[in-house]
Amino acid sequence: MTGTAHARYEPAFASFEEKWLQANPEQRAVGVFLPPYARRLASAFGVLVHELTHAAFGVREAQVAAAKLSWWRDELAAMSAGSPRHPVTRELAAQIGVASFDQSRASQIIDGALSLLDAPAPTSLDAQFRELAAFYLPVSNLEAQLLRGDAAQLAANANLWTSAHLLRSVGAFAAEHSMTDRLPALPLDLLARHGLTHAQVGVPGGARAAFLRDYLAALTDRLDSALIAATHAQIGTRVRARLDLALAARAVRDADPLPRLAHGRTAGWRAVWLAWREARAAERARRVQRNLSPAP
Repeated sequence: MTGTAHARYEPAFASFEEKWLQANPEQRAVGVFLPPYARRLASAFGVLVHELTHAAFGVREAQVAAAKLSWWRDELAAMSAGSPRHPVTRELAAQIGVASFDQSRASQIIDGALSLLDAPAPTSLDAQFRELAAFYLPVSNLEAQLLRGDAAQLAANANLWTSAHLLRSVGAFAAEHSMTDRLPALPLDLLARHGLTHAQVGVPGGARAAFLRDYLAALTDRLDSALIAATHAQIGTRVRARLDLALAARAVRDADPLPRLAHGRTAGWRAVWLAWREARAAERARRVQRNLSPAP
C-alpha cells in the first residue's frame, strides 16, 4: 500500500463518517485500538461501503437505486483517475493514494449491487448467501487489497459481511421507514415452513416469532463458521460479528425477536472489551508471522 497521507485532508468527510458510526457504534471502540493511519483508512473504507450499501439496498425504487449506483461507478472511476469529487472518495484517495486503488475491484461491487436490484426472492438461506455474495465478495476483495487482508479468506469474510447485512435488514420489518426502504427478501422455504408471506413478517404473532428464531439460528450457525474461518478478518469486522452473535442470542430469548433486531447492535463496554481482545489477537498473529518469515 502506498498511502500518501498521515493526516485527514477532507473536512467534509466528517459528516459521512458520523453517519457510518451511528449505524456501526462499535467502530468507535475499535478505532481506539488501531494505529492512527490504520484507523483513518479503516474508517474511509467503512464509510465507502456504508454509502454503497445504502445505494444498493436502502432505496425503495430500483430505478433510483440503479442511478445512484451508476453515479458511484463514475465517481470510483474518477477517483482512480486522480480526480475524486465526493468527500468519501477524496478521503479514501488521501489515505491510500490513487495508485493503490484497483478500480476493477470497485466496479465489481457496483456490478454485484445492480444484479441484486431485480433478483427474485431467495429459495433458501443458502441461495440468499449466494446472491448477496455478488455484492459482499467484491467488497471483501477490495477490503483485502486496501486494508492488507488475507486473500485466502475472502469467502469467509464475505459471509461475515453478509450475516451483518441480514441481521440488520430483517429489523426493517419493524422500523417506521420500512414502507420507504426496500424490504429484504427472506428465504421462501423458511417462510413456507411457518405459513408466512413477506408482508406477514411485519405482523406480530407467534408464527413470526417462530420464523425469526429459526432464521436467527441458521444465521448464527453461518456467523460462527465464518468467524472460525476468517481468522485474519479486520478487527472491526470481527468485533461486529461477535456483537451480532450476542444480538441474535438475546433476540431469540425475547417473546418477539423483531424489536431487538430493529434496535440493532449497541456499543458500550462490551464493544471496548471485544475490540481490545481482537486487537491483542491480531498483534499476536503478526508477531508469529514475523517470526516465521524468512530473513532477508
